Amino acid sequence: MSLTTEHDSQRPASPWTGSQYQTRHRWQLERVSSLAEAAKDLRELGAELTAADAAGWWLVEPMSSGHLLAARASRRQRARQTPGPQPQNASPSPPARRWRLRVVDEPPLPGQHVLDTAIADRTPVLAWTGRALEQISGPGVPADVLTDTLRQVTSTGLSHRLWGLAGARVGPSFDLVAHGSGLRLHAVQDGALVRTHETLTFQHAADGAATLLQAAAAYERLARAADAMSAVGGRLVGADDGLLHVDYDRSPGELLVCAG
Repeated sequence: MSLTTEHDSQRPASPWTGSQYQTRHRWQLERVSSLAEAAKDLRELGAELTAADAAGWWLVEPMSSGHLLAARASRRQRARQTPGPQPQNASPSPPARRWRLRVVDEPPLPGQHVLDTAIADRTPVLAWTGRALEQISGPGVPADVLTDTLRQVTSTGLSHRLWGLAGARVGPSFDLVAHGSGLRLHAVQDGALVRTHETLTFQHAADGAATLLQAAAAYERLARAADAMSAVGGRLVGADDGLLHVDYDRSPGELLVCAG
């Protein structure tokens, strides 16, 4: 992700040539081998977008699914005027992202660990009544999390049963895991239901960014998330199709219940 060296007499060097630049941020991280390397490449991408902004480029349209379409004034125009349009009152902060609930209800395979909410005593256990989520046991759930969880499950046809709530290791997202569900991406450690696999979404990280600086800030946010995952024991196990896949080791002391 090195910068090119096209100079303008009145501006910093531009990372891109010409008056229009188009790319898709989706496959650029597929060769990284660690979360540290991913964070490094994300910060370099953020630096490239920041340099483009300083050189007079702007986004023609908000970013979506990693698609970036940028433009700048012609060389003649740049020599006599400031760069083109920028959104009014645009903040350099990345667009706010709402967390998404993942519902897990997988028939267990023979010998596979399953969730037993009776022994997951450090896990919030919720009951779905068809209209409301009622907490049965476990640590209290913040009111805003419960409200947003209810909003997301209301139209899903959720089964009338007990569900364990598991938060992400890093970031504001949650899973609802059914009592008796096979635990393929989760484990119960010291009574707490935790994720053992997470993903970072590179392709959609900058969705909604209306400026290059907002896009750069979004990739910096993703880099911080990669650093945080590494700090709590996450390791990169794959990168494909705009996603980074991260695994956490299962604790040897976790509470195990296996399907027959």
